[in-house]
Amino acid sequence: MKKKILVGMSGGVDSSVAAFLLKDEFEVIGVTLALHGDCSDAVKDAKAVCDKLGIPHYIEDKSDIFKRYVIENFIDEYRNARTPNPCIWCNYYIKFGVMSDLADKYGCDFIATGHYVSRGYDEESEEFYLYPAEYGEKDQTYALYRLTQTQLKRARFPLGSLSKDEVRKIAESLGLDVANKKDSQEICFIPDNDYGGYIERAIGKSKPGNFIGPNGEILGTHKGLIHYTVGQRRGLNVAYGERIYVAKLDTENNAVILGLEGVQNTDVVYADTLTFLTDKKIDGTFYCDAKIRYNGKASPARVEIQGDEMTVTFDTMQRAASPGQSVVLYKDGRLLGGGIMKAR
Repeated sequence: MKKKILVGMSGGVDSSVAAFLLKDEFEVIGVTLALHGDCSDAVKDAKAVCDKLGIPHYIEDKSDIFKRYVIENFIDEYRNARTPNPCIWCNYYIKFGVMSDLADKYGCDFIATGHYVSRGYDEESEEFYLYPAEYGEKDQTYALYRLTQTQLKRARFPLGSLSKDEVRKIAESLGLDVANKKDSQEICFIPDNDYGGYIERAIGKSKPGNFIGPNGEILGTHKGLIHYTVGQRRGLNVAYGERIYVAKLDTENNAVILGLEGVQNTDVVYADTLTFLTDKKIDGTFYCDAKIRYNGKASPARVEIQGDEMTVTFDTMQRAASPGQSVVLYKDGRLLGGGIMKAR
């Protein structure tokens, strides 16, 4: 008998094709997680795909857990003048946390998603690892760096060797209506992309303060720290003779510190809340590749780890390293782990 696998069905083309590709090897069960707002369209699309593929489909309301671990963290981070990446926590707590519990509920041995990433097993260390998708432009390892060995052991990623075009062609060949469905480009629970407005609706109006210029001069009034992030240039509405950027969010004085071209660049970042895919202890100093944003390119760097703190010194300047975002490490072509960047 085939072993069972639970596939997270978002109603998009990636998870739909992932479910199809797993059918030869596993007995596939689809589940759609209702996490926020109106999920009716996603549920409808996911059910239509499951019906087409001839697999069962279930709906699970996990909005309470999503709110507790993803949305509340997102709001708290912005309230503390940090710029979070909620997808990282969603993957850890929901897509590979809640999904694992649901796999037990439905009697499944494994779980799968439509992430573009590949999984491997190291015979020497006897541990699982992740390495970037074959088509780098779709690689999603950055958002999965907090996964554990327990989660990796159970996970399957059937899209790791495929391009987005190939995935869409497979969906078209199956006659799936989601074949040309657009990818989501924004945070799923903020469809209008207005982060500041979303947070103010949750916690109230943000307190205005001063824009402080490169020479310490007051350049105007900002509308609240939650509306800005390090490296930002657009939307400042500050009259200045040169391009000017957010250099720092000063929570103590409720000020947005601005600087000229170059102030948004750095070759050193600091991080805490460290986690690594391996169960083995990692500390000391070593060289690897690292990147500071989801769509960024990994660059050579020296890493120094002491306890739960890490200093990453890049060989080249990095643009807009924002506290609250993650710095993610790669070594020997594999995802190693990372941490949450902090101000210093």
